[in-house]
Amino acid sequence: MRKAFALGVLLALLLPLSAFAKPKKKIYNNKPDELFAAALRTARERHVVTYVNEKMLMFTFETGRSFTSKGFIANASVEPQGEDKATLIINVQNKEGLSWGAGDRMADKFYDQVAEELAGEVKQKSDLRSQVGTINTPEPKAVPPEPTLTKPAETTATSVADDKGSVKVSSVPDGAEVYVEKRV
Repeated sequence: MRKAFALGVLLALLLPLSAFAKPKKKIYNNKPDELFAAALRTARERHVVTYVNEKMLMFTFETGRSFTSKGFIANASVEPQGEDKATLIINVQNKEGLSWGAGDRMADKFYDQVAEELAGEVKQKSDLRSQVGTINTPEPKAVPPEPTLTKPAETTATSVADDKGSVKVSSVPDGAEVYVEKRV
């Protein structure tokens, strides 16, 4: 009983710590737009980017799940510190569960990956597949003629050339005279 109570108190003390997580900041000696582009490429290659605001130099991305956590939502922004200097700020929030400090470790790793991207030395492993040869695609299927209201669809093509037709006229009273004027 005492162990369960002690564990409950410990968890109650640890859970609020995630609410006080501070954004992490790192200064780079690069132009703000270069840093933003490198950080965004890094996030797109390794995570799921959910929001981008290029004008404000901000984006949001999500990470994958772990055993005890449903992943993280990270907000990243770049603040200019001069012409050739900028700060990358990352605020990591746990979606749900316990992260055991993994958010801070993910942010530290992200800073290293951005530095690699800026240096052009990306170390992410990728599986290279052989090139696919040309794939022959069949010709598109013919589009059937559209039916009209006056002629059935199957007889449209044959009766277009035929200029003759018939008209049935009835009148009230019976026997009225009907005149037809042909206009060309």
